[in-house]
Amino acid sequence: MTTSYTYLHTVEAEVTPEAIWALYEDVSTWPSWDAQAEKITRDGPFAGTTGTMKFIGQEPLAYRLAMVDPMREFVDETPVGEIVVRVSHLLTPLSDKRLRIDYSAEIDGPEDQVQQVGPMITEDFPQTMASLVAFAQERSS
Repeated sequence: MTTSYTYLHTVEAEVTPEAIWALYEDVSTWPSWDAQAEKITRDGPFAGTTGTMKFIGQEPLAYRLAMVDPMREFVDETPVGEIVVRVSHLLTPLSDKRLRIDYSAEIDGPEDQVQQVGPMITEDFPQTMASLVAFAQERSS
């Protein structure tokens, strides 16, 4: 039986979409703000491309950018065995100085695997997003 696991985490911060988007596009920065990321590669422009994600203690995983709307949202899609992990990174300006950032995950596959892996994949979203914001603020000050 297949199922989906979904998770959403939102932060609001005083940071510009440009500062966050610059970090998203420069995948070499990802280990600086994502404690689990060891090395991220990208095979082409930040739009519909593929690459690999290497997380600490794991083999590299192939991903693709399933959707990119510059300065607004991108969705990465990573197959892991029978599971497919999709993470949306959505930026919503609230004012000139405030931004809402939503990370939403949808994990599809066999129910037993999805229910086990889903919480493990998403448990660090709050820490990762806080680090992303802090790193963007530091770089733009």
